[in-house]
Amino acid sequence: MKKIFFSSVLTFVLAGCASTPSGAPMSGGAQTAVSDAAAAPETESSSFYTSRQASRGDGLFRDNCVSCHSSSEFSGASFQRRWRNRAVGDIYEFVLYSMPDDNPGGLPEQTYADIVAYMLSMNDFPAGDSELPTSLDELMKMMMFTGAGGGDR
Repeated sequence: MKKIFFSSVLTFVLAGCASTPSGAPMSGGAQTAVSDAAAAPETESSSFYTSRQASRGDGLFRDNCVSCHSSSEFSGASFQRRWRNRAVGDIYEFVLYSMPDDNPGGLPEQTYADIVAYMLSMNDFPAGDSELPTSLDELMKMMMFTGAGGGDR
């Protein structure tokens, strides 16, 4: 049942990826056709991760994810719509239990946290002084895109 649920969610996410603008960057900040209101993500805290962690996540994404995914799938309007009013823990949990496709949950928890930090950086969440934790309880307290427009402050 759990596998069916995650497969369904993955299908939904990948279907949304088809609508990602072709001008989306392969890495770095989100430079898509997102309205100004949605450009700055809503957060309950000022930051979730460090720039060093996001940099590690960029390399880990390339090492573990690019054989199936482009980083542009995880930024911009479609990403914001998919994760609106959701916690960072929801992304972490999804990636942890469903990726990589041939070995779900097979990477160290820190690797998953670093990759999620990279995804947050691509969506213009600001870096701070504390790394994104691997504790699902802590990650579930970190809400994203909570404004009505998906990123309104």
